[in-house]
Amino acid sequence: MKRVILSLLALLVLVVILGFQEQDFSDREAMIKAKVSERVEDYRRSLKKRCRDKVMEEANIRVDSILIARSEEIYTVDSIPRPVKPIKPVKPEVPLLEKPEPIAPVVGKGTGQ
Repeated sequence: MKRVILSLLALLVLVVILGFQEQDFSDREAMIKAKVSERVEDYRRSLKKRCRDKVMEEANIRVDSILIARSEEIYTVDSIPRPVKPIKPVKPEVPLLEKPEPIAPVVGKGTGQ
């Protein structure tokens, strides 16, 4: 209980001390003017940045379209024509076997089994 009364008394003393302080209003107008000029400068800076971004975006679009339009005129290394398709060799004539023998797997020969 004593702590509560003591803290309220300290708060009251602090309020009384701060209440009798002299306030200087001469710099208030200067602070307002400085804050207004700072905000105006920030607005101008952001407006210039937005305008610059729009101009750069439009310039990129125009440059890209010009490059695409002129791409047929510009010689590049990649425009080498494909080589002609090679001619197939002639198949050799192989006589067919008269009696075809079935092919059977050879298992276990030569391994000692």
